[in-house]
Amino acid sequence: MDLSKIGTLISVDLPEISCKLSSLGFKYILIDLEHGYVSNRTILSIIASKEKECKILIRIKEISEAHIKHALDLGVDGIVAPRLESSDELKILIDYSYFPPVGKRSLGFTQSNNYGLEFKDYITKFKPLIIPQIESRQGLEMIQDIVTNNLLSGIFVGPYDLSMSLGLQGQFESREFKDSIENIKRACKEQDKYFCMFTTNKDVAIAEIRSGTDIVFLGLDVNLFLNSYVELIS
Repeated sequence: MDLSKIGTLISVDLPEISCKLSSLGFKYILIDLEHGYVSNRTILSIIASKEKECKILIRIKEISEAHIKHALDLGVDGIVAPRLESSDELKILIDYSYFPPVGKRSLGFTQSNNYGLEFKDYITKFKPLIIPQIESRQGLEMIQDIVTNNLLSGIFVGPYDLSMSLGLQGQFESREFKDSIENIKRACKEQDKYFCMFTTNKDVAIAEIRSGTDIVFLGLDVNLFLNSYVELIS
């Protein structure tokens, strides 16, 4: 398996585990603040302990100034924006991810710039990975707006929510769902943007990479823990 394209998703506040993931070989760690809870202290520990080539991302709770600012000020490499569905949300995402004159992100001495010690380098050189999620029919209409914007990094498909929105709950082999995925993937490739997927299955992850997916987030911590316990007592 090509580990250069493999990440994982964490949603519970277990720094003893999450701080080890980068050293195990994961190249992307996505901290889920939309559905999970991970404390600021744990997030900072993950960042401090990561290998140089590993990217730390936060999936924010919602597309808003407060949540975008909070995530980036912690010093992560970028954010995943859930359920992007409108041009207004797209504008908010860009405005508060970038400093003026490009956007409206506010300045402050934060962890992101080592509390001012690296202030100039950070504000002049840092470009965040900004990856909106397509999770609905409305989101599918935003594909071209996302991939043609040079301030955005790619698209992350939320397969479960997208299938629900299409009326195909979990039917990932259905023609409509597969066509939607291929349309997103093709648009990303045409504009040299990341195409990202989530799966809990290693074989599916390998197949995704072979089919051209750029980043696969494999596994969710709490689900992995519970499945392991189920296996122990079954």
